[in-house]
Amino acid sequence: MSESAAASAPASSANLGPGFDVLALALELRCRVEAVRAESWSVTHHGEHSPLDGAGDAVLDSARRAVGSDIPLRLSVDNSIPLGKGLGSSAAAIAAGTAAAWRAVDRDFDPTDVYDRVAELEGHCDNAAAAVFGGLVMCGDYMPPQRLELHPIYRPFVLIPPTTTYTKDSRGSISDTYQRAVVVRTISRVTHLVAGLTGGDPSLLEGAGGDEIHEVIRGDALPQLKELMEVARSSGAAHVAVSGSGPTVLALVTDEAIDAFKMGVSDVDAEVLHLPVAEKGLD
Repeated sequence: MSESAAASAPASSANLGPGFDVLALALELRCRVEAVRAESWSVTHHGEHSPLDGAGDAVLDSARRAVGSDIPLRLSVDNSIPLGKGLGSSAAAIAAGTAAAWRAVDRDFDPTDVYDRVAELEGHCDNAAAAVFGGLVMCGDYMPPQRLELHPIYRPFVLIPPTTTYTKDSRGSISDTYQRAVVVRTISRVTHLVAGLTGGDPSLLEGAGGDEIHEVIRGDALPQLKELMEVARSSGAAHVAVSGSGPTVLALVTDEAIDAFKMGVSDVDAEVLHLPVAEKGLD
């Protein structure tokens, strides 16, 4: 068996507005896990982004599930993804923890095996697909994830406020049923979104905003979301969306609008980062 093994997975911004649970974009912040055979289970976290109090440890839990409690591993986690911010930290932790554990015991697997495990544990496929396959991805219950190509004119920015959210709590407030008119408008928004993102036509993205499935609910629960989204729009972003369950806001900015955007968001109460697309998912 391997003496040690490692794996890493990127952050991700899920939904992208109207693509609730079916679209996500991988971003270049990573969770890296090293796993070594040991006499007992242990985990050490490095850096500022360690598990939140009472939130459990996704890396440790996923590694134990992957190989079984009777095969102890010593885990070392170097995580650059902020926790509780809607940036797919749990999906990245599960993906990296699972893959590192399997590699440490020389288990044969492919990325789809990891994706299936992450999607099952997360309960939705969007962040799982981005964490494992990278790039712009779409997924669904009855189809394997598919890579799309984000047009190179778009540059992803994230606006990360100081508050945190928990995905399970946020998802609990989303309705199970919607009127047909809402569904039709959502389908229209998703088609405009995909066409605009892949075709490089920002004008199409004007028809992708105003989600009625989850963003309106999350905006009511987190008033700062609305403020950040409005500032991002008025600063020239081509598309603005709640990142996952929030409170982070994703802004896609064209090259020609970057300087104006940076100036426009310079005074917001949030950390503003330009994050390249993570073309490589699980590594």
